[in-house]
Amino acid sequence: MKSANIHTFLYVLIHVIYTIFEWLYGALVICFNFCHEFLPTTDKSKYFREELQKITKKPTHLTVIFGAEEPPFKELTNLILWCLATQISFISFYDYKGNLKKHEEQLQYEVGLQKNETDHITWHSNPKIVHKNGYLGRSIHVKIITKEDGKNSIVNLTKKLAVFKNKDFSIENFSEMLLAQYEFPDPDVGLVCGQTIRLYDYPPWQMRITEFFKLGSIQGITFPKFLEVLVRYSKCEQRLGK
Repeated sequence: MKSANIHTFLYVLIHVIYTIFEWLYGALVICFNFCHEFLPTTDKSKYFREELQKITKKPTHLTVIFGAEEPPFKELTNLILWCLATQISFISFYDYKGNLKKHEEQLQYEVGLQKNETDHITWHSNPKIVHKNGYLGRSIHVKIITKEDGKNSIVNLTKKLAVFKNKDFSIENFSEMLLAQYEFPDPDVGLVCGQTIRLYDYPPWQMRITEFFKLGSIQGITFPKFLEVLVRYSKCEQRLGK
């Protein structure tokens, strides 16, 4: 058998094995989530407590990247409430199509119906937002990111800096200005919706420390799946270039 044929055969074999493994893993996850829904409430609470104890490191900022999928309000509402429950301070949604931005008021309404009265949610996409101090209860910052917040933001900032020709700007200064423009800290966890990890021109400057996790679809995401991501993240060792 020629070398090229051997390589082709091995490639096809590995691809078939990986496809079967991915299908079996997905089937097991679906089966687990289905069975979990029928557990008694006490068993569910025990399971959640055990999983939460495994989370030794929590993200400060969780970001969700949508591809071709339309952002479903039910699942987005759940993610915001789950972040509140697990004390994640920032959550952002990146919709490069821009459809979610147009319907943000509907998302705010859905979240308002389900959150506790003492919960405080700061919507950074709203220019009329009022930042409250001294509130009690849980709090979270929510932001909707669009394609304009990506590469275009770097281009626009570079144009502004070009005006100050006599001033010495370092990478650190540039990074601080981008952070101030972005408002949120860099995301620690990125949930990518789709069959492959594609970032769709997500703001590139902010991704240096992000751990990405692929979701086949955001539709029907469950709290156990959400906890699974947090547990996997807590086990990641981030060297930050060291």
